[in-house]
Amino acid sequence: MSVPRGRGYRAVLEEMISDRVHGASWYFLRLAELLEAGVSEQVPIETMISDIRSIRPGMAPLENVAELLTQVKPLDLSRAIRVYWGRAEEGIRANSRLFMNRVKSMVTISYSSNARLFAEAVGARVVALESNPGGEGRMWGGHGGLVVPDLTMPYFIANSDAVVMGGDGLYEGFIVNKVGSLPLALTSRHLGKPVIVVLESFKARRSRPSQVYRVNVGGIEVPLFDEIPLSLVNVLITDIGVFTRVDVAYIEGKFKETILKYTSTTQ
Repeated sequence: MSVPRGRGYRAVLEEMISDRVHGASWYFLRLAELLEAGVSEQVPIETMISDIRSIRPGMAPLENVAELLTQVKPLDLSRAIRVYWGRAEEGIRANSRLFMNRVKSMVTISYSSNARLFAEAVGARVVALESNPGGEGRMWGGHGGLVVPDLTMPYFIANSDAVVMGGDGLYEGFIVNKVGSLPLALTSRHLGKPVIVVLESFKARRSRPSQVYRVNVGGIEVPLFDEIPLSLVNVLITDIGVFTRVDVAYIEGKFKETILKYTSTTQ
């Protein structure tokens, strides 16, 4: 088998560890490059599994891929990841179109590629919270969104059709997303606005994350992610369907079934 040539294994790994802007979708796709570099440099599979789990402990796509590495050759898995990522994007775009004319304006947090896909699919006006710490929400300014201070969320939610956010992980009973997502969902519920979460099936994992990633802000360690109870989520849009009642085991199972199929068809 030929191995795609690219950056070195350590360079890709360090980029993933040091990143402070991107979400889980970006990490999932970067894993394809990491695995290819690992094969090229003959990195032991056990080392790759350990390294992947250390990037963002508990992040669902990383844990899922680390687990799959015990069953699938790294190069086959990297190719399957690329295929799955592209088809997941197509599925989310198609399923988002079901909300055309129902969501014309939305409030969001952080910078989610899936929230952007939704906004583009339905033609919604976007109001994005700055999303501190980190301020990733400011990236929406380059995509036609209005960026506003975090504490103004009640005003803008009241004047929108829905809150739409991405998600870094789907677990039994809750979704993990950027810190600030829980107060956003609670405020939306208080104001009678629906909460729509958009994420790919490769982020579904029944087992609870072992750790919550933290960052240092002014000398204080703060968690970078919130847990949003599924009871606060009105609609979950994924690449495999739209759900108002969420079966995490089903979504996780469909992901694993499909990506294993891709490992045999991409060789």
